[in-house]
Amino acid sequence: MHLEVDFSNLKIQKPLFYNWPIGLRFEIGPPDIGTGIGLNDLYFQEAHKRAVAIFEACFSIDDEIVVLYQQYSDGRKKIRKSNYVLKQIAQKGIFEHFDVRNIYEPEYKCTCWKRVIVQRLKRSDINYSNILLALVNTDFARQPSTNGECYFINVTSGLILNLYDDRGMDVISTTSEVLKPIYERFNDWLLDYDRKEMDAVFS
Repeated sequence: MHLEVDFSNLKIQKPLFYNWPIGLRFEIGPPDIGTGIGLNDLYFQEAHKRAVAIFEACFSIDDEIVVLYQQYSDGRKKIRKSNYVLKQIAQKGIFEHFDVRNIYEPEYKCTCWKRVIVQRLKRSDINYSNILLALVNTDFARQPSTNGECYFINVTSGLILNLYDDRGMDVISTTSEVLKPIYERFNDWLLDYDRKEMDAVFS
């Protein structure tokens, strides 16, 4: 993995879009279907559909992929093999476990996150549809769900994708050429709040 080289000085944390100069921010939960307590099955189905479509446009079947999963810990709680996200990844991948501190709150040195990095994967090794559904469900009493953060890294093209919850997804890259086709194809799904910044890079 070439994170240190291709994405030098990038901290793997949310929001990716604001932490890197070349990126896209998508509105995953469709606003025309509704927000808030009144969310229905159609909302979640459409959010999941959008997430899968963007993922498949960002990762071809032959790309080398790394999955980085992390979650907050009290220092003792580990990410176990029974974790839902890890169960969606083929065991032939190389699993590495790390303790990471000072991701979001550098003034609190006791803050600890557990991180698992799985390398040498292909798209067929990852049940990404299930993982994306779990991420869409994160803030709701719906299953499957996960309380961690998941970052998909395309080693081949130099791209990182993070679905942060049902509302949105960030995709960043080392070059604008990689994301230009994604920008054009899914332009209607771009978050209007940040559209001006994206248009300045890609239009």
